[in-house]
Amino acid sequence: MRALMVFIFVTVGLTTLSHSALADFQVTAAQNPFTPLFGLKTDFDQVRIDQRVIIRLPSQPAPPAAVGAQRQSLAKIEYKEKKIGKCLWLDRLGGSRPGPDRTLELLTRDGILIRAFLSEGCLAREFYAGAYMERSYDGKLCVDRDMLHARTGAKCQIDKFRLLIPR
Repeated sequence: MRALMVFIFVTVGLTTLSHSALADFQVTAAQNPFTPLFGLKTDFDQVRIDQRVIIRLPSQPAPPAAVGAQRQSLAKIEYKEKKIGKCLWLDRLGGSRPGPDRTLELLTRDGILIRAFLSEGCLAREFYAGAYMERSYDGKLCVDRDMLHARTGAKCQIDKFRLLIPR
């Protein structure tokens, strides 16, 4: 019984027109039999909503200064590069640091190191304070599509990604 009463109240509530909905209808004169009895207003307002989300990759500090043999071993770490896909999930990235030549090293939240090769004319040292980018519609950072911005004002695209594996 209660369900029936709720259904009736909801149905009546949905079928009644509010005052603002009734204001959108104007009764036209029926001088011409082919004109519709009700006409809609032809002046409409426009609403535009913009949203920007900026993703910031903070710079990762250098490893702490070690003593003796440990310090030498940290400096001599060599990496083997392995091909990976053309896009990275932005949610997985945790930080960045300048790499050799025109490369930027990206560190994921899982501790994986990825080298991003910057486009021609970009210098990795401009990204000493980190990088930031506008979040794309799919939440990925892709090669030849997205721009990385440095705090110094530099804007660079990425040519390719490589996974860094310690040898």
